[in-house]
This record gives sequence, structure tokens and C-alpha cells, in this order.
Amino acid sequence: MNNLIVKEFNGNKIHTFMWNDKPCWIANEIVNMFGYSDPSTTIRQCVEAEEFEEGIEYKILIKEELKCFKRIVKEVTKLNLVGSELINKYTSSLIIFYEDGLYGFLQYTDKPIGVQFRRWIRREVLPEIRQTGSYISDKANPETLREKANELEKLETINKSVELVSPLLDVAGVDNTVKLLVVKTLFSKAGVDIPIEIEAKEKFYDTKQIAKMVGMYSKTGNPAFGAVGQIIKKLDIEEHEKEVVWESSGSWQGTVIKYTESVSDKVNKWL
Repeated sequence: MNNLIVKEFNGNKIHTFMWNDKPCWIANEIVNMFGYSDPSTTIRQCVEAEEFEEGIEYKILIKEELKCFKRIVKEVTKLNLVGSELINKYTSSLIIFYEDGLYGFLQYTDKPIGVQFRRWIRREVLPEIRQTGSYISDKANPETLREKANELEKLETINKSVELVSPLLDVAGVDNTVKLLVVKTLFSKAGVDIPIEIEAKEKFYDTKQIAKMVGMYSKTGNPAFGAVGQIIKKLDIEEHEKEVVWESSGSWQGTVIKYTESVSDKVNKWL
């Protein structure tokens, strides 16, 4: 392939270069396009947060490598990019993202445009790199490419699910702890672990559990949770004694109301 692919995304020209036989992007151009006020700081924070390894996800070009890259950029673009804000001709170092690093940044950013840009890269840029011939790596393996595409599609679906469910949780009156649990559950289905432990302030029980606690069973020997629910409606239950909780069971997901142990005591006394 040529050493340059130029495509337009949302009115911005995005330059894909080849370096060490791998596609790369000038980190500053990508981060600038996302609207960050301090791209250098954002790049550094991303590299640290995502634990990038130099040579794998990114590369810091200095000295002779930087001179060579600047020369390539100037030759293939036929433009004076080297003297522009994209590459200052006096800069002593330049960070480029390889493909893994670009995906890492897109995972790191919280900008909504990230999902759209990820789809654009996958559909518009990477296919052209493969079609033109000289980009050879493990990502050229069809199975690997398919897995990567499925992973990204799944993450996009999860992001959309979070956007859709958040207003519903607000209407349901659930607190921030429950919202975080919902997000953790959704992302876990995509294989993404959110490293935040959620601890309940107090243990809550559903009507089935309360039925077992107070010894209420139907003629078939099952917990009489329906009867417990009717009793609870007749009791004076304080707001702090109940909580809307997100749960999932098999393919079902939704909210249920659970109660504190004090409600179980009230049901027991009512009996």
C-alpha cells in the first residue's frame, strides 16, 4: 500500500501513515479531533491509564526516527504538515499510535464521538489498508479480524444499552449504587470488568426470601411470596426500609423491590 491514507471524518482529515510496516496515527491529530483542550496531557494520561507498552500500542519518535518520519510525512502528503500544528518542525519528540494504541485511546476516551469514530476506522480505514496489500500482521488473519469486529460491535451495543437504560433507572428511582451495578452487569457481558467494588449499605430481601424467613408456604410447599407482598401493602413501611434493586436471572433483567430485615419482623408480627 501507499505510505498514506487520507480520509475525512466529521469534516476533519485523518491521516493514516505506515511506520515499521504497521499503520499508525499521529496521536496529537487524533486527540485534537476529539476536542481535548490539552492533547499532550490527555495522551500521557491515556498511556498511563491503559498501560500502553512502547512499540506495541505506541511509539515515541525522537532524533533520527523523528527526522525520518517528518521526511515521510512531508513527501507523502505533499503538504507542509511538518510546519503546521500537527507536527511542529522544532519538536524534539512525537507520539504515534499503532492500531492497538488507537483502540486503547478509543476505549479510554469518554467522548460520545468515540463510538462513531471506532466504527468509521473499522469500516472505512482498515479495509483499505488490507485491500492495498502490504500491511501484514496477526490482525490480517480473518478470524482475528472477525473477533475484533465482534468485540467492538458488542461494546457499541453495551454503550447504547447504558444510554437507553439510564433514564429508565432514573424514573424507577434507583440510587447511584444500583446504577453502577447495572453498568457493571452490562459491561461484564461484553467481557469488560469495571474494577469497582459495590458494597450494600444494608442487606435487603425480596418477598420470596421474607416468606422463608417468616415460615409462610403455600399448599404446594413453595414460599408464599404473593401473600407476603399483600401483607406488606397493609403495613407502614418507611422509605429507608425498601430499595429498588437491579437483578438478572437467565435472560431476564429488571428491577425488583427488596426490604430490610425490619420489614420481615413487621410481617412476622402481623401474622
